[in-house]
Amino acid sequence: MADGMTALLLKAEDKNRWSVTLHHANGWEIALPAATPAEYLIAASEIDYSAYRREIRNLREQHPLLEERLEVSMADFEDFVAEALLLPSMLRDIDPVGYFVLGHLLEQSLRQEDDGSALFLLNAAAQLLQILEEPIRAQVYLRNALEIACDGMERATQQERYEKLVETYPELKSLCDPILLPKEPGEHPVYAAYSIFGLLALQFALYFHQDKQRIARCDYCWRYFIPKTRKETHYCDRETDGFPCKQRGSRFKRNLDTEQDEALLVYKKLRDRMYARMQRYITALPENRQDLIPMDYLQYGDWSENARLARIDYLDGKLTAEEFLRKIDTMHDLEDYSVGAAQTSPTETAWQRMVADDIGFDPELHYPKGFMLLDLRTDDPKWQTFSADDLRRKYQEGHQSLREKYGRK
Repeated sequence: MADGMTALLLKAEDKNRWSVTLHHANGWEIALPAATPAEYLIAASEIDYSAYRREIRNLREQHPLLEERLEVSMADFEDFVAEALLLPSMLRDIDPVGYFVLGHLLEQSLRQEDDGSALFLLNAAAQLLQILEEPIRAQVYLRNALEIACDGMERATQQERYEKLVETYPELKSLCDPILLPKEPGEHPVYAAYSIFGLLALQFALYFHQDKQRIARCDYCWRYFIPKTRKETHYCDRETDGFPCKQRGSRFKRNLDTEQDEALLVYKKLRDRMYARMQRYITALPENRQDLIPMDYLQYGDWSENARLARIDYLDGKLTAEEFLRKIDTMHDLEDYSVGAAQTSPTETAWQRMVADDIGFDPELHYPKGFMLLDLRTDDPKWQTFSADDLRRKYQEGHQSLREKYGRK
């Protein structure tokens, strides 16, 4: 299948697990530990390229070869190549597939014949940077594909997840359609891929071809995981910041439910009104109280205790929303006790739109490192500093992890 060619081979070890084999053109092979397609996709999405990405950025921004000047030095180019060739070693342990592919691509790139022009040197340098970024680019595609196919899709079937993915990114249909897999592959089938994302797309095809495992997103930590049962599952078994996601997640989910419950929102407004009424009454002179609604400390305390107990009964399901509001409206402030459905988050955030519009959407490149803003619309304008994370959180507002929303204040 891959004789005489460098390739990534995917070999079936049993009915569920596949091993990736790094196949060199000379026939030499290295087999990596076997995993299910779901396990492989999750692991690939979590590889930490931050240090590697930083070194590529430093090479691009700081090397003298890429400075704007009239002449391009061959010595600078050779030094640039030497530095570029050192970077893949950073991936040897964390991403053996990326390390293997980079070695092959860089070797091919350096075989180009030099035409002696300065433009050749600059183009060759640009190509080297493009190659070095290949593992990062593949992970960006993978993360965006997982967000489309697996985020908020716990109740969907594998077919529905696949259809959503290819409807959003039609270019993936020819790469990860499970129908393209052989109907009778044999006892130990072997498939070949010739790029990092080609391998990931093949893993996607195998993932959609089965329904024993599904990929879900933890509502608390926002990482992907494989639920142990077919039951709808919202939290993984990991610990994040020293706490189990299930423990923290269920606790913060109550905060979210409270924020979205219209009856509780009415309760909060009524509580604020009662407190303001008490403050106005107790601070007014006795001769000025005739036009105020009586509300002293004892009356407010009685109302507050009654409302507290009613709220507990409502949260326990002992009272309907209408009964809850009737019980706390002892002074008949409310005109209507009917409430609508719980508020919901926006159907689509700015972040989700950007992911759906471009499989190559990379937040590391999209957002500036930081910027300052002076809002002249205020009476006392002051400079404000915003980081890339501030912008990301703003774009994700309404669709973010419970940890991001409640646990990192």
